[in-house]
Amino acid sequence: MRRARVVVAGLSAAVALLLVAVGCTSGHEAGRGTSDGTGAPSAAVAAPQLARILGAVAQVRPDGLDARFAGAELEVRRAALTVRAQVPTSPEPAPLAGDRLLTAVPPPGEWPRWFLTALQPGGGAVPQVVVLVQDGPRDPYRVVASAAVLPGASLPQPATTGGAAVPLAADAAGLALTPAQALEGYADVLTRGAEAPAAASLADDPLRAQVLSEQQAERDGVSAYVDYAASHTPREGALWSLRTTDGGALVVGVLSGRRSFTPRAAGVSQTLPPDLAALAGRDTAPQGLEVSTSEVVVLRVPTSGQAALVAGQRGTTGVVVR
Repeated sequence: MRRARVVVAGLSAAVALLLVAVGCTSGHEAGRGTSDGTGAPSAAVAAPQLARILGAVAQVRPDGLDARFAGAELEVRRAALTVRAQVPTSPEPAPLAGDRLLTAVPPPGEWPRWFLTALQPGGGAVPQVVVLVQDGPRDPYRVVASAAVLPGASLPQPATTGGAAVPLAADAAGLALTPAQALEGYADVLTRGAEAPAAASLADDPLRAQVLSEQQAERDGVSAYVDYAASHTPREGALWSLRTTDGGALVVGVLSGRRSFTPRAAGVSQTLPPDLAALAGRDTAPQGLEVSTSEVVVLRVPTSGQAALVAGQRGTTGVVVR
């Protein structure tokens, strides 16, 4: 039997070009929200604490990542560093730093607690939406999601009560889609494209077009010898929603992506590009492979009409060679 060689044109592990390894300081901020005197709860994190937390995150150091990052954000950054060590020409990530365009801090409640900020880096860099979470009163706030604002997009203004942002439940009513439906629908659209039931309720956007285009290119590129599958699902516990001043919602969620390449017969050797080879620890996959990715999506959900992506970010988190 003739041995076939298939080149896997996978997404770069450094696709999230704005990601960077950042530093570690103590940063244990267990904000104590109080009433503003009107009976409305104040924000869980005070302004001086916010400045210290964001200052720590902005420090650029290659060590102590797990003290400043968690979840998919940590996984993407670790993967990017691994690739950078093996492929020096891979894009160098940039820090999460800059002037605050907006900050939305919900009132104190059960742990984990969280807040959202939007940062405008210098040098003409793209603004970033960042979500930070504190797991418990003795834990630091860590970045769990970041996404670049899309060209031409504007972030809706979060509503406030007593100085605190208004968080929404995953099943909050009064919206064109609940926050959970918006995230699940977007994941299904990335998986099935126009065939997804939610496709009509979500406006077209560059991230959606890029993901679907690259998945189709991969499928076409290996179809002669390899079975290809791609799927995207909401990551458990990674959905954060805020009420906006127009009555809608700002929804941030993380999707877990998976792309699998399975040879149809023995003798099919799959060659990995340098970035995926760096993560896999080898440059061939004789029995197939799986590539895991993370997509951070920031959706503007109105009271009626289509939801729209206003910020997004992608990154590879790992490769498993079978």
